[in-house]
Amino acid sequence: ACHPRARKTRFVELLRTTPTNTVCPNFYVLAHANGCLFAPRCSYCYLKASLWFLRDEVAFTNLDDLLRQVREWIGRDGLESCVLNAGNLSDSLCFEEVRPLMSALVELFRVEAEDRGRPHALLLVTKGGTDHCRTLLEHRPCRNVIVSFSVNSRRAARAHEKGAAAVEDRLAAARRLKRAGWRVRMRIDPMILGFDYAWIIDQVRRLAPERLTLGSLRAECNLPRYVRNGILAELQPPDDPKGLARYPSRQRLALYRPAVRALRDVCPVGLCEETPNIWDALGLETSAKCCNCGQ
Repeated sequence: ACHPRARKTRFVELLRTTPTNTVCPNFYVLAHANGCLFAPRCSYCYLKASLWFLRDEVAFTNLDDLLRQVREWIGRDGLESCVLNAGNLSDSLCFEEVRPLMSALVELFRVEAEDRGRPHALLLVTKGGTDHCRTLLEHRPCRNVIVSFSVNSRRAARAHEKGAAAVEDRLAAARRLKRAGWRVRMRIDPMILGFDYAWIIDQVRRLAPERLTLGSLRAECNLPRYVRNGILAELQPPDDPKGLARYPSRQRLALYRPAVRALRDVCPVGLCEETPNIWDALGLETSAKCCNCGQ
């Protein structure tokens, strides 16, 4: 269920990435909603811990305040990041039917950022498909709006992402947006042991996104309290209590290597919430931070 209400705190805030020993850029968050309307939620969903206190999903309705704060943000110089991520505590597109927002946001970035040569960009992150992207497909592309699709092995998605759009539908939406001239990024994340990623790697290579980000299953320390389906059982607890539980390094590298080999000559490749030693082992440049939320 979704509970629309006004937001009482700021919509735009800088997020300084907190997992210890990870290569992650800081970025700004657009808090337009809390939660996700894809039901059931993905079996590994970190929001089960981050938003444990929510009884219903929340879509914020005081959009004049939201758009005013975004306009002010676009007008600021000297920011630590010029990326505004609308997919941090929610899927960026799943609230469109209950609280339309994207049409106004795209046009705001067109007028205030693209037309004025500003570097500020809106990052939309979604597991949605063609229907969820309908509003975007009805608009001319904006160079200051990036659409990033999270995809997975088809078998992994059927087992663990049951509420989201089918992987084939996400890919179809990505292809349509790219053909129309939109900036499209892809994430194969989280990669899960026991599933074959050859097909989705080939599909992403054919798509040739502007950037690919890879991630493997991971968990903050309190997530196992809310995810008891066994999917986290093979993760090793972190040395630092503020770190992330992960697969052993050898297994993560085995998941990543085929994708890096297949895509590194197609587009920049980065890793999500990964440690510097894994970037180094794959020959990826840590200083570039060319992952999903980077500029």
